[in-house]
Amino acid sequence: MTLLEQAAQDIQQHNLTAAQQCYLKVLQAQPANGQALYGLGYIAQLRQDWPTAIEYLQRACQLLPQQPAPLLGLANAFNHVFSETDALTVLEYAKQQCPVDESIQYALTQQYLIMGDITAATSLLNTLLASSNPELFAFACLDAAKINTELLLPSHLARAQFFVAEQPQHSASIRLHYALGLIAKHCKQYDQAMFHWDAANALQFAECDFTVHDMASLFDSLLTINASTSSSNENMGFHDSSLPFIPVFIVGLPRTGSSLLDKQLCDLSTSSQQIASVGEVDYVASQCAHMIKQLTGYDYPECLEHMSNEVCHAARQCYIDAISQHRIKADFIIDKLPANFQSLPLIYRLFPEAKVLHLKRDLAATALSIYSNDFGAAEPYFCNLVQMQHYFEWYERIMTYFETVYSKNIYSLTYEQFINAPHEELKKISRFIGIDQTYKKMEREDVNRPHIIKTLSAAEARQPIYRSSSTIPDELAKYFIFT
Repeated sequence: MTLLEQAAQDIQQHNLTAAQQCYLKVLQAQPANGQALYGLGYIAQLRQDWPTAIEYLQRACQLLPQQPAPLLGLANAFNHVFSETDALTVLEYAKQQCPVDESIQYALTQQYLIMGDITAATSLLNTLLASSNPELFAFACLDAAKINTELLLPSHLARAQFFVAEQPQHSASIRLHYALGLIAKHCKQYDQAMFHWDAANALQFAECDFTVHDMASLFDSLLTINASTSSSNENMGFHDSSLPFIPVFIVGLPRTGSSLLDKQLCDLSTSSQQIASVGEVDYVASQCAHMIKQLTGYDYPECLEHMSNEVCHAARQCYIDAISQHRIKADFIIDKLPANFQSLPLIYRLFPEAKVLHLKRDLAATALSIYSNDFGAAEPYFCNLVQMQHYFEWYERIMTYFETVYSKNIYSLTYEQFINAPHEELKKISRFIGIDQTYKKMEREDVNRPHIIKTLSAAEARQPIYRSSSTIPDELAKYFIFT
């Protein structure tokens, strides 16, 4: 067995250190061995050591320019360090080198979508819809259904219908059911749409390993937090630690319009006052809370009672460092993870200067939008209407409580208000946040920087604002009765 073969076997057995040693031995004898360099880059990806991954994968790509795996790995690593333009460059080069490789075509399609080039994405989707790979065909169908239902020809729909009938438990059937549901909704065949969405969500719910009931203790504890627990830093001279930007958090339920609001706010940037977004990131709930647990020994939210000024400063810097990875400089930086509503006490503890926008939407419309979209992750409140109802109830109780506790620090608005009077709402939001209201077009040096959207709304948020999106047909509303 060669060292390369031994390394591959070690990786299969999850012995990454042994595999790494094998690859390093190969490079000692053959410094230009592309496979060994790729192997080290692959291991670095598994360890989420993205700078190291980029270093090895760049060298591997130079030696293996016509092999898809190193190129795809490098693009993935660039995306993880928020160098989306570099990732696009790599993928466009990869398509030139491997013009018929469908995995590269799909990755490039997704890159175009998150960067807003819908035309380029559509062109590639037309090719992927002919793929013999059921997973790629399914993802292409779903993307096409979101962008323009007319991209799906009768032959595509017939193939999708045949596949879900023949292989109902296949993972590709999840995406195909979502796509067929969207097509049925477009054709006003609402019962048929629900049939497909029920099938897709049932497959995903079967993969869930927890329920909303398992979150009850967390939610109960949030309802006991008072304002002094979160604002005690102001009495500790916490403002002595300056922040290089004003953090703006958009919170609420998924599919309430946060991507649209996020983009509209970023479009207010001027040369004198810059607004940027890092999208949906979980830095507060994961990295900051993890650091606090290490320093205090307590999980969130119990840790709030045990945080010294030094712990607060460390966690605050942890967030700043995480944001700095995005390599953007702005006066206001938007963090739009909806689930941050659960972290509001910690947010206010760490960032007294934070601005929070609570975006609400009609619950039936929200439920429909969640239920008809593939979130990928097997989370019960996304793929089961009973679980969704329980989650909505907790969300409303918690936010009603927090809007009382933090009444001066939360600006609440509805999706319906925003799409019916976007200009007026942006003025109000700007006043709350502290954004200059001259509403000039962007004059920044990075005016050509694309607005990155890595959510399900990558295409929708870039479309004109349609008031009709605030309502749902009566034939569908009967399935989504939320009070």
